[in-house]
Amino acid sequence: MTLAKEARLITFLKEHYALFGVLLGSALVSISLGPYSNWDSETEFAAASSVVKLGLPYATPGNLINQPPIGFYIDAVFLRAFGLSYTTGVSVITLFGVGCVFVLYELGKTFYGERTGLLAAGIFALTPWHVALSRSFLIDTQCLFFSLLSLLVGIWAIRKASLKLTLASGILFGVA
Repeated sequence: MTLAKEARLITFLKEHYALFGVLLGSALVSISLGPYSNWDSETEFAAASSVVKLGLPYATPGNLINQPPIGFYIDAVFLRAFGLSYTTGVSVITLFGVGCVFVLYELGKTFYGERTGLLAAGIFALTPWHVALSRSFLIDTQCLFFSLLSLLVGIWAIRKASLKLTLASGILFGVA
């Protein structure tokens, strides 16, 4: 790494240390509580496992799950790459949870400034609903992530009057 790249990296880290603290804290709080499991999360894990094994999200053999399938396909990519286990699946969901905290920071920063974004992200990161949801194998966290990202890109599209960003926002909302 060149000296100029190191200097830029150090400057970047100094400028955003609070955000990294919130994101790291969010991940550590979530991970420390361990994975949650209930009937819904077991059913959704079975559907994602079925995508890995059979190519379609079957909740039980022969019965497709009655939920939007894109989340199961996203999970299947990670499960295939890192191993087919419930813990791996919950880790993927936790990453999407941390992603939600980051996108919420960006939304707050876009509307009201960096301090508000940090406050919003910090409060959201410690909300019991978010912590529990980001440690359960449910596609709800992915849906929230893509919904928030769609909103953020939509705001950017309006501010820049960009047709491409509007299209991207619509696609992200469709994924959500």
